[in-house]
Amino acid sequence: MPRVPYQFPEPGSSEVADAIRARRKDGELIQLDGVLLHAPTLAAGYSSLLRSVRLENSLPADIRELLILRVAVLNHAAYEWIAHEPLARSAGVTQVQLDTVRNENTALGDTVDPAGVFSEATRVALAYTDWMTKNIHVPQAVFNAVKTHFSDQQVVEITVTISTYNMVSRILVALDVGDKADTEIPQQEGI
Repeated sequence: MPRVPYQFPEPGSSEVADAIRARRKDGELIQLDGVLLHAPTLAAGYSSLLRSVRLENSLPADIRELLILRVAVLNHAAYEWIAHEPLARSAGVTQVQLDTVRNENTALGDTVDPAGVFSEATRVALAYTDWMTKNIHVPQAVFNAVKTHFSDQQVVEITVTISTYNMVSRILVALDVGDKADTEIPQQEGI
């Protein structure tokens, strides 16, 4: 049960809710929106940030979605995984890649990916995700590897994407959105 009840204002009764509906693919509010709408100003800012992170950056969609999924795994945010796995699949992420990212014990660092399931750019972005999510402080060598493969703009976009989805996962888990706080990351969701 969510720790804060969902609040879904009727269409036309809340400018913020209507703006969020406009951002949603099907025009419907989701459970996360229902929690955030208790704080309308924050919900509006949240929606604007997420729109930019998801839709208004230059990162390849497969890399962006893999970063989001890795954060979901590391933070045990099943709701986030369930929402983004279909998007990752649509962006061309393979089952082997999903399985690798899904394994929390996979160390996505220098010795990662012996099977070669990720491009070098994806691998270093995932290593950066692990460092940012688990430790916050990123070693210079890990950062330098990211800079080798991505422009300054994309480095900022990667950093903000990882940071944003760390925020999202913490909201989802702390407030038990969708009754998923104690749910394991699902296997082969969306197949």
